[in-house]
Amino acid sequence: MKRILFLFISVILLFLTISCEENISPKGETPQKYSVNLILRGDTTFQTAYISRLYDVEGFDPYTKKDDPAVTGASVSIKYTDSNKRYFFRDTVDNDNLNSRYSTPARYYYIKNFRPAYGKEIELNIILPEGQQLSSKTKISEGIYFDEIKTLPYIPGPFVDRDTVYINVVWENSGLDIVKAKKVYFDYYYKELSGQKTKFTKQVPIKISDFEGIVNADYNNVSYRNDLKISRKILEQALEEISAGNSAKGRYSIAPLIVEVILYDENLSKYFAADLFFDYGFTIRSYPADITNINGGLGFFGSYSSTKRIIKFDPQYLLKRFGYLSAY
Repeated sequence: MKRILFLFISVILLFLTISCEENISPKGETPQKYSVNLILRGDTTFQTAYISRLYDVEGFDPYTKKDDPAVTGASVSIKYTDSNKRYFFRDTVDNDNLNSRYSTPARYYYIKNFRPAYGKEIELNIILPEGQQLSSKTKISEGIYFDEIKTLPYIPGPFVDRDTVYINVVWENSGLDIVKAKKVYFDYYYKELSGQKTKFTKQVPIKISDFEGIVNADYNNVSYRNDLKISRKILEQALEEISAGNSAKGRYSIAPLIVEVILYDENLSKYFAADLFFDYGFTIRSYPADITNINGGLGFFGSYSSTKRIIKFDPQYLLKRFGYLSAY
């Protein structure tokens, strides 16, 4: 009996000792993994990539980390899957741009003079300084073709099907499963008495809402649709605003209206559906491990292409309605 009691007490003491000394953390062990953020842009030839190392901090506030976890010295390259030619990114420390998170020069990889081609599949390959390899693929969206019958040819233009409310822009061959982002703007010039001209850009709201006296303007339209309806009333308001308070209307000259359509690839479309990025910066909010598309690590590799439709203004419409001249 004494032997059993002794063993029982020994087990209890051992359990209490382990419970007091062992510090159990709810965070778990930080894996030795790397995160990649690269979105190939179809509206520029300058592409950038960011690679960082997963890190842990004391406590639970990630902002206590003061050192940039960016990884330098990696080999970053892309290539079309139907070609052997490889395009290499350059490693850089950009002293002209600060990383606001760490207040240090931005560290990233870049490549110049590369614009992704429509409909092409691109492969990403990364070799880290320690030898680990990361990879991924993305397919650039196909180009779009504007419907010349359904798209307004000029402004004010003929009232197609007697539509006096909207300016319609319609396109084809971009797929109903691919997200499209649209924005509308025009350039204009103001001529000084000296004869010098200054160029400005005016973005046109696609939608204006008024809720309890609070007016909100929506400048970006993101959807799966293959068309865009531009309010004639909102466009005319935008044209009037550029000369508000200035009676010298003849000093203004207006360039054509530009409708920009950005086509997301399949990867970006999936992230849009999951609400994981926002606006035209395509900034990824997080890197959940279950939806990352980086083999061997975490992060995101995607792409988008860009197409523009130019719609000219009727010079007589600009002159009689607003007192402006046509820039072209």
